[in-house]
Amino acid sequence: MWKELDILRKEYLGLGLSEVIDYEKFSMISIVYNSTKIEGCSLTENDTKLLLENDITAKGKPLTDHMMVKDHYSAFMFLKEISKQKQKISVDLIKKVAGLVMKNTGGIVNTMAGSFDTSAGDLRKAQVYVDRKYFPDFLKVENLLIKLVENVNQRIDTVSESEILKLSADIHYNLVNIHPFGDGNGRTSRLMMNYIQMYHNEPLIKIFTEDRAEYIEALNKTEELGDISIFRDFICSQQIKFYNAEIAKFKRKDKGFYLMF
Repeated sequence: MWKELDILRKEYLGLGLSEVIDYEKFSMISIVYNSTKIEGCSLTENDTKLLLENDITAKGKPLTDHMMVKDHYSAFMFLKEISKQKQKISVDLIKKVAGLVMKNTGGIVNTMAGSFDTSAGDLRKAQVYVDRKYFPDFLKVENLLIKLVENVNQRIDTVSESEILKLSADIHYNLVNIHPFGDGNGRTSRLMMNYIQMYHNEPLIKIFTEDRAEYIEALNKTEELGDISIFRDFICSQQIKFYNAEIAKFKRKDKGFYLMF
């Protein structure tokens, strides 16, 4: 699988898509659509494109869904600019991204342990239980984040070209399983995964919404078996799917355009 990835990556890069007008923007919009759709957003990909390019809302769809999309895209653009500065990962950076993701849909949460604001990227102060799974105690979250940041920063400038995708998968898996925030953990984790890609000027990673079940299964199996290669392989398979789709799309243009009346 990883050899196939390397072959397709080289073919994809050889297409010179970075030189195509607004290709990166369209790619980011598609990633935002898939990422928010995974979280239950009702907007279609075309809805998402119209909203982000023309500020046109989708008739009859919740305002919250529109704000979710716009916040996600703003966080993406923020990371894109930060990546140009080669800024290392930090707990504050992750919190900043989480705050941007939840800027217009989050708010203050009151718990027995105190209050926290999801729209400001505050770390949670409550136990989280999702789909038969307990996430780490909130008192352990900050130290877990510090350890994750230390590990990523030790590798981020020394990782080989063939290992970058694995590092991206690693930050995603570990961050989403620390689950440091009251909401927006999946979106934030997918954004930080792509931050590694942008940091290294590598193609962005799209997790396809139609593969949501396989995505959740890969996360669960990785934890169950204690084997990070399971999630790495899933991310590899998604990138292969992305490369194949983009290469096929590019080749179709060679068929030419014919006027029809």
